[in-house]
Order: sequence, then structure tokens, then C-alpha cells
Amino acid sequence: MSCASNKDTGCFPGEAQVLTEDGTRKKMKEVALGDKVLTLNSHGRPSFSKVIEYLYYDPHSTSEYLKVESEDGHCVSISPNHLIFTGQPGGKKKAVFAATLKPGDCIIAVSNTHTQHCKVKQVTSGTQDGIYNVLTRTGTLVVDGILASNYACYKSHKLSHAACAPLRVASALTKKHTGKTPKEEGIHGYAQFLSKVGKAITPGYMT
Repeated sequence: MSCASNKDTGCFPGEAQVLTEDGTRKKMKEVALGDKVLTLNSHGRPSFSKVIEYLYYDPHSTSEYLKVESEDGHCVSISPNHLIFTGQPGGKKKAVFAATLKPGDCIIAVSNTHTQHCKVKQVTSGTQDGIYNVLTRTGTLVVDGILASNYACYKSHKLSHAACAPLRVASALTKKHTGKTPKEEGIHGYAQFLSKVGKAITPGYMT
């Protein structure tokens, strides 16, 4: 087991959980291509979105994660530079770097029937096993009951989602083996390319 830096990507630890369409809770280290995981649709309603790619897959490393706990008991572990959604009831949601969260901020909890806004109680940091991140068709997913983006390092969720359009098109045109996890470990080549482009063109948007 080695210790890796997720400075250039945002991820979740292997023990973080998602909810699949058949009601099964899966750990991030168990999520496979083709799984449909809980998220919100464009109308803000709970729905399920297909996992079409792994953006980062490293089961053998450990990394630093923030443990974000809410006043009502929700708890999600997430990389400091990963985008997580905040907002007020009735207002628009906003993606922010997890590292900027502080007590009193509202994160968004999602179940398969409803959503609710939860106030952050505390944010702590620690090392956990595994570095995992997936790409869904919606560009979002619910991890440990909390709504998060698929994207990291670049502070605009919308631009990041637009930049990943080629991966969504490629997924629609090719038949990848569903039910599988990646054979190669590390960051996806296209995600690595986007990180380099972002640093060169809009460095002020990068972590």
C-alpha cells in the first residue's frame, strides 16, 4: 500500500458508498461500468445515472480525504479538491471545492425518494484507503447520501461537464464491458489531458 497525492484529481475512498438502481448499496471500490447510481436529474429529482467511465481507479494507494459531517448525521469522505454541491432550500445549488466547506454551510442529502439540505457540523481530515472516481451521464452522483460532482480541480462544474462530452459520446458509440472495473490503475488519460489544458488556459480556476 502506497501513499498517493490526489492534488491533481478529486476522488472518494474505497469504503464510500453509492446506491444503485436495484436498491443495493455498493462501495466505490465495487462500482462497475454500467451500474446506475443515485443522483439528481435536471429537474432536481432523485434519479439514477449510468456509470460510463472510471476517471480514477487506484485500489492500492491511500490518500488524504476530508470527512464532512452534517448536524443531522450525514457523513461523506471526499478529496479536498473535489466539487460538492451546496445551497439553500428553494435556491440554486452551487458546486464548490470540498476544502472550502465550513460549519453552517448547507450540503445536499439525497435519498431515492427526496432531497434535503443539511448544515455542516464539522470538517476533519485523515488518510483512507483507495482512490476512486467515476463518470456518470449526468456528471453527478450521490456518495454516502450526499450530492457531489464527478469533477474536481477545476472550479466550474458546468465547464467540466461540457469538457467531458467526448467521453459521453464515445461511451454511446462503443460497447464497453459492463460489470467490469478498469484493468489499468491511475487517472484516466483524458482527465489527465483536461487537467493540463486547464492549467495552461485558465490557471485561476484550478486548485
